[in-house]
Amino acid sequence: MNISIILVEPKYSGNVGSICRVMKNFDFYDLRIVGSREIINDEAKMMAMHARDILESAKFYNNFDEAIEDLDFIIATSGARGGDRNLKRVPITPKELADKIYSINGNIGIVFGREDDGLRNEEVEKCDLLLSIPTSKKYPIMNLSHAVAVVLYELYCKKINNKFEDINIREASKEDKELLIKKFNEFIDKKNLPEHKKRLCKIIFKRLVNRAFITGKEAWTLMSAFK
Repeated sequence: MNISIILVEPKYSGNVGSICRVMKNFDFYDLRIVGSREIINDEAKMMAMHARDILESAKFYNNFDEAIEDLDFIIATSGARGGDRNLKRVPITPKELADKIYSINGNIGIVFGREDDGLRNEEVEKCDLLLSIPTSKKYPIMNLSHAVAVVLYELYCKKINNKFEDINIREASKEDKELLIKKFNEFIDKKNLPEHKKRLCKIIFKRLVNRAFITGKEAWTLMSAFK
């Protein structure tokens, strides 16, 4: 499966450069642009930083149909959302897309529209799905590069199973947690507290441990303290 990022007639070179940088941040490399190559100028290169390879290898198309013709599944993005009165504009969120996208076979395109008026209705209708980012009603429309960042972040987090790839963190096992709770209970039993307060403390601590995303190292450090 390959995921392409498609920009339809972007207006600002800085946005295009920033999008290249975001793509490299989250491990995406196929950029398609509907529009003129003139968008790649010094400003775009400056904003791309260490992602100039993505910028320089971007594919250009004369129209939207050419950009999507080899794709098997196409996702439109829009800040203009619909409801019961406009079923064509009923979207899913980036998180919902992340939960589904890796089960899709074939080549996938995620389409982002123009900075001023987004994707046109006829372009949205050529796509298989509509995605929108939940935002405040006070200022609902996002900057293009920011919107790309939010979407690709969600996809990347799902891809790496919401774990950091560059550091080794072992989650506390069931046995770690049970031993930690046991040591805490022993600690509480030695305190001069009424029995009902001891029971309450034990219940609260157990719930805290089971609710927390505690690491093995953190569990053993706390155990040492209670010992």
